[in-house]
Amino acid sequence: MRLNTFESLLPYTPGTNGFRGGNITFYDLMTGPEGSPNNYGLQIVQVPDLYTTPRHRHNFEQVRVMLEGSFGFGPDQIQHAGTVGYFCEGTYYTQHGEGASTTLLLQIGGPSGAGFMSRRQLRAGMQVLAAQGSFAGGVYTWHDDQGTKHNQDSYEAVWEHTFGRTITYPRPRYHAPVLLTTERFAWRPLAGTPQVQVRELGRFNDYGLAVAQWKLSPGAAWRCTAAQALLAFCDEGEGQVSGQSFGRWSTLGLDAQEEVLIQARTSCCFTAFLLPDFEAAELRQPLGLQAA
Repeated sequence: MRLNTFESLLPYTPGTNGFRGGNITFYDLMTGPEGSPNNYGLQIVQVPDLYTTPRHRHNFEQVRVMLEGSFGFGPDQIQHAGTVGYFCEGTYYTQHGEGASTTLLLQIGGPSGAGFMSRRQLRAGMQVLAAQGSFAGGVYTWHDDQGTKHNQDSYEAVWEHTFGRTITYPRPRYHAPVLLTTERFAWRPLAGTPQVQVRELGRFNDYGLAVAQWKLSPGAAWRCTAAQALLAFCDEGEGQVSGQSFGRWSTLGLDAQEEVLIQARTSCCFTAFLLPDFEAAELRQPLGLQAA
C-alpha cells in the first residue's frame, strides 16, 4: 500500500519553460515504474489563467477529472467541475481554458504498447533540448546544421530525443475525447457492505483501464481487496486506511489482490482508477463472461 497526502507534496511550476508553456502548477501524486509498459503518472494540474495549446495527440492515454472550474478541448468539448474525461491514444484535441481550473490527471500507456514517458524523463529531455532550441506555445523550434528552421510538437520532440526513434501514433479507438457527467450515474450499495456505495463510470480498453467512484458513510469500515492494481483519490472526507490517516486530496495506491481496511471518520468520496496490466500473460475476461 502507498498513501500520499496532498500537504506533503511539493509543487512544480515550469512557467514559460514548460513544454506546453503557460503558468501551470503540477503536483505529482503518484507514479508507476519508469521504463515499464505499466508506467503512469497521476497529478493535480492547476491553471490560474488563460491557457491554450495547438491541436495535438499523444501515444498514451489520459483520464481527466475536473475538480474545480471548467476547461475546453474543442467544439462542444467543455469539461466542467465534477465531470470525467477519457482521451484515448492517437486522438487529436486542443486545450483552451479561461480562468482558474484544477484537474486530476492520470496519464498511462495504452493498448498500442508505447507506454508512458515519466515526468523525470520529460523534464530531463526538455533540459537538453532547451540548449539546442526553444519551447513556446506547445511547439519546439530548432535549426539544423544547414540553418533550416524546424517546428515540432513539444512533447513529440522530447519523446523522440528520449527514446532515440521516430514516434508513431496508433489509430484512435474513439474519435474524440469522451466526457462523462458523473451525477447521471447511479450509486449502488456494495454487496455485504451497505455503508459503501459504488458507481462505475466506464471501462475503456481491453487491458482493464476503468474509472469508478466510492462513497463511504461516516463510521464505515470497509475491508477492500483490489481485484487489479488501482489508485484511489480522496475527493472529500477523512479517515484512516490500515492505520494511516488520509484526508481530502490524499491518494491511495494498491497492487492487485492487496487488501486494506478503509475507515471513514466523515463522509468520504473517492475517484478510483483501475489500472491496466500490459505485462500480464492474458487479457482480463471479457465483460459478463467467466472461464469454464
